Amino acid sequence: MSRFHYIGSATELPLGERGSVPSVMTYNEMKNSPEYKKQREALRLQGIIPLDDIADLSHLRDEDCLVYDSEEDAAGIFIEELGYWNDEIRKHFRSPYVYRISPNWGGFSVSPKLKDTLPGSYNASLKCCRELFRLMTDYGVSGAEFELYTCWAEEEGLPRNKKYDRIFDLASLSLEEGFELREKEYIVVRMI
Repeated sequence: MSRFHYIGSATELPLGERGSVPSVMTYNEMKNSPEYKKQREALRLQGIIPLDDIADLSHLRDEDCLVYDSEEDAAGIFIEELGYWNDEIRKHFRSPYVYRISPNWGGFSVSPKLKDTLPGSYNASLKCCRELFRLMTDYGVSGAEFELYTCWAEEEGLPRNKKYDRIFDLASLSLEEGFELREKEYIVVRMI
């Protein structure tokens, strides 16, 4: 099953991707770089078979592939409009505009425990959360509120878990202390 995240806003939000930083290298340049070859060899030493050893990827062209220099560069968020089939999710929101938001590469969960064990994943998730809150800063005005809600696929119409309801001011949020969008959690984010 998939877990979906939604955002409600009093104003329209831009659709599409924001936050990721593509590499200046093309796919073929990256594939032939010494760094890439070194990473492939390191994977083999760990007993992991690189994808291009399993499948023939020779048909891929530079324009078919997005290349990033790091997990953090790949991270960002994607905002998409809801279709008519998503009407059940709207009942959780007061806002007139509701969108599905997805983290690219990272997630909407930042755990300080991951900082040392999986720094790439930690930084990617931290960036996804920062990009989500930057979106609110860019499109919110003083006194505005944004709503966030998370639920599993096929459970959009189920009641939310009100014990998880939270309200916080964006200015007081510290992601480094940890943050997570939990299942059936409704959050109101206020702009000061």
